[in-house]
Amino acid sequence: MNNEYEYSFKVKDITPFIDYCIDNNYELKKEYEQTRTLYKNGGKVMARITKNVYKDNETEILNFKDDNLSDSVLKVSRESKDLVMNDENRDFVKSLLEILELNETKKLVRKRYVYTYNNVTFELDNYTTPVMNVVAIEGKKDEVDKVYNELKSIIESNIVND
Repeated sequence: MNNEYEYSFKVKDITPFIDYCIDNNYELKKEYEQTRTLYKNGGKVMARITKNVYKDNETEILNFKDDNLSDSVLKVSRESKDLVMNDENRDFVKSLLEILELNETKKLVRKRYVYTYNNVTFELDNYTTPVMNVVAIEGKKDEVDKVYNELKSIIESNIVND
């Protein structure tokens, strides 16, 4: 099990964050379409089935994560390892969700851009369902805190408060 240290927030536009990544030598590692279906039962953990569509292939994975409903920009949560789904285990995944009484609650569709530099990863998401933009900065605590503080003025001028 992994602990994830992440700043995550809704923004008006992801362009200033893409510019920051390019200007600071971050490398675009991935660009893909993603559909994520969330499964919940009112407990502390949710299941996620994520389909990633790349230019030349697609993958589908199941994992579990703490259902962190906090409005806090900083989130620390547990996340399971991924189970790559295929025709042989699809029935198992369905039965696992049923036995854990996890029901589909939300479907998210987005285009994701992943930039990395050293131990910091930016996930910049342009959602089409629901319509929104989200920036996540993940990595080691001290390095992510440093990047977040460098970006504070850009964040404050672009943040969306629901």
